[in-house]
Amino acid sequence: MNHNKAFIIVVVLLSASVSGYELYQRYNAEEEPRFQWPDKVDIPCNPDSTEFDCEVYAQVSSTPVKSLQHPTNNEIWIAALNGIIASWDGTTMTEIGNLSDVISNCHNEQGLLGFEFTHDFSSSQEILLSYTENADCEGGSNLSGMVIASVEVVDNKINMNSLVELRTIAKENRNHNGGNLHSLNDGTYLWSLGDGGGSSDPYGNGQNVHNPLGTIQYFSYGDKMIEPVFDNYGNDTDYVLHHGLRNPWKFDTDNQGRLWIADVGQYCFEEVNVVPMLTQSNFGWSEREGMHIYDPSDDCSSPPDALTDSSLTDPIIEYPHVGGNCSITGGFWMDWGPNSLQNSYIYGDFCTGSIWQITESSNGFESNYVTSVGTYITGFGQGINNELLIFSWTGEIYNLFES
Repeated sequence: MNHNKAFIIVVVLLSASVSGYELYQRYNAEEEPRFQWPDKVDIPCNPDSTEFDCEVYAQVSSTPVKSLQHPTNNEIWIAALNGIIASWDGTTMTEIGNLSDVISNCHNEQGLLGFEFTHDFSSSQEILLSYTENADCEGGSNLSGMVIASVEVVDNKINMNSLVELRTIAKENRNHNGGNLHSLNDGTYLWSLGDGGGSSDPYGNGQNVHNPLGTIQYFSYGDKMIEPVFDNYGNDTDYVLHHGLRNPWKFDTDNQGRLWIADVGQYCFEEVNVVPMLTQSNFGWSEREGMHIYDPSDDCSSPPDALTDSSLTDPIIEYPHVGGNCSITGGFWMDWGPNSLQNSYIYGDFCTGSIWQITESSNGFESNYVTSVGTYITGFGQGINNELLIFSWTGEIYNLFES
């Protein structure tokens, strides 16, 4: 979920600190004239390959964004965009917590975007949360700040009175939030942030290593505080592990210590980046889109451009906006799930429901088509028994399995 729906806003202000023209500029900056959100309709999962089938696994109240196997209970927790976190034991869906009062849902890309069990959850009973902070949908001074917070779990329920906002990142627009959280199981965590929104990186955040937007953040957590792991600058720049990203909605790590980042493109190309996890990298946005020099007037027919700047890292795979493809949804490095997908990285496209897998050989990386499930894919998940889950925009969660 990675682009902006163009919309028209009429603002009447009799007396306000923000002028109507300033509001118009903000909303206009969010528009992406070459993308339009599709109608949000329920399209059942229906693989076009005879090698796969799918079935309804669960249903949640809003767009599912992440699921995690519980560290100690035989259940998964599922986070939805509307702020609801629920547990699923294969039979019963039970609400664990409701963050709707602290998040913003003004835009398709806003809401509860990620969560993670702390590495010592069995003793600390804490989880980390990533969300867009509650703000005035009509504009105001804060349109879409990104928040990382901690909260305690008591008797398998989230205690909202214990919520502590650990860090807030100001943004000018509501889109391109990123928001994925990932534990490295050693007390350190990764957090993805989009470039701040708008079309074509209007604030130049992508290539500004000192700005947290358009980055993967790297931090430690303990005693209800987060701190950068690096100590290169003596300020918040030390949180930045990787930069030059547009909207890293999803990412994962593999068993070789590498980071797989699916970064949503602008008008032409979607990309997958792979780097040694802790080797700081610049992925080029907004100087490059995929393997191409970025040009907002490009008709998307240009061939890849040779990378001449050694400080930038090109993706291993790109795919164009053809055949209805519009926005990459990152998945997992598969060391579980369907046998034919193991030892590969899977990813999909939001608009077409297509799924691919990337495999690696002595000849490098290769991406191959797996199937199209038809539904709007907002994410992938791991089920209680290592089922491969497909998250649908309208709230359905499907189990994709080999026929």
